[in-house]
Amino acid sequence: MKKYINNKLLTLAMLGKHNFISYLIIMSIVTASFMMFFGIVYPDSRFYLHMTRFFLGLADINGIEEWFAVRPLIPLLAALPSTFLWMPAAYGVLKSILWILSSLLMYNITVRITASRQSGLAAALMFATSPPTLLFFGSVMLEAGGTFFALLIIWSYLRLQSKLNKPVSFLIAGAVGIGVLARETTLPVILTILLLGRIMARVKWTLLWVVILSIPTIIWQLYSTFMYGENYLTHYIKAGLGYSIGHYKTIFYADLADISKALALAHFPLATIALITGFFTITDRKQNLIFYSLLIPALIAYFLWPFRDLRIGVVTYYATMPLAGVGLEYIIKSLGQKPLFSMLGHKILWITLIAIHIVVSTMYVYSALGTFSPPWKIYLHSPGSLQAGLQNNSTLP
Repeated sequence: MKKYINNKLLTLAMLGKHNFISYLIIMSIVTASFMMFFGIVYPDSRFYLHMTRFFLGLADINGIEEWFAVRPLIPLLAALPSTFLWMPAAYGVLKSILWILSSLLMYNITVRITASRQSGLAAALMFATSPPTLLFFGSVMLEAGGTFFALLIIWSYLRLQSKLNKPVSFLIAGAVGIGVLARETTLPVILTILLLGRIMARVKWTLLWVVILSIPTIIWQLYSTFMYGENYLTHYIKAGLGYSIGHYKTIFYADLADISKALALAHFPLATIALITGFFTITDRKQNLIFYSLLIPALIAYFLWPFRDLRIGVVTYYATMPLAGVGLEYIIKSLGQKPLFSMLGHKILWITLIAIHIVVSTMYVYSALGTFSPPWKIYLHSPGSLQAGLQNNSTLP
């Protein structure tokens, strides 16, 4: 018995050491990334700056009712650092923290599903350095917040499997459910949880967990509908279908070629290949079902939002990046069996491929922006948006 306990403690110590090294690598790469792309102000940033000023009591709500109804959480969280920092810098600080935490959650979710630290680390690093992440996760936008809370909800549910019917589980469900108010892109996670509950044969307790998870959103939607006449449905009609009519001259733009290009570019350069490889290489039935539970709601949400650029690909990351991590591990093992590549060794191959992904993605984003945006010289992609967001009226001329 004593020998068993000692072996168990040794195993846990080794696991903790490996996880610590992985965490250190992830945090180092993310820190380097947000130091290059920090606090960027885009055209839509004006709504979030205005909302933060509203929460600080410095502006009225006129012009942001729609955004207030569906995305209030991140501007509210940004209000605290905005009391002592320039507002784009405050967003940069908050979003950089969420960027790091999202990457760590991606690692842990992938490891929990695949039991592979290598897949987890690959998924986290590809996620943390893909083009939409570099462009928007440190900026005055909400992609990092929506992704963080989507990952947090999934991680919480998976971690609570052994105590899903306990009161603490339902308290956590209510707490993380507040995160749905970060961005409407977290909504597909609710369907994911329901599908996972069916796979894990925990349907009854999963249903209750989802009901409690949804309570903060339901209350907020009732409040915003009653007070301002705005909710998820009106937002989808205006910002989704309305955008499609204005830009594509059709009520619902769904060109499969454009959808595929945008999704591939969102995973550029390495995650696209790794994702496809991962999809075709998993043979374990339960793992396949888990990944289907992640992928189906994410891809449905991506298809239903008629806005075809790489930024919208972020909505799929909680589902696609763990699968890409599996695919990259398979690619590296396959390359290691080839005479030329076998001389390099497994670790060198892994580092080389990850480095290629990071460097190519970073250069692509740099070429798109034409500059870096360090904390000491924040890039105003849309100076008019900053000006509008810092005034009472957030509407650009």
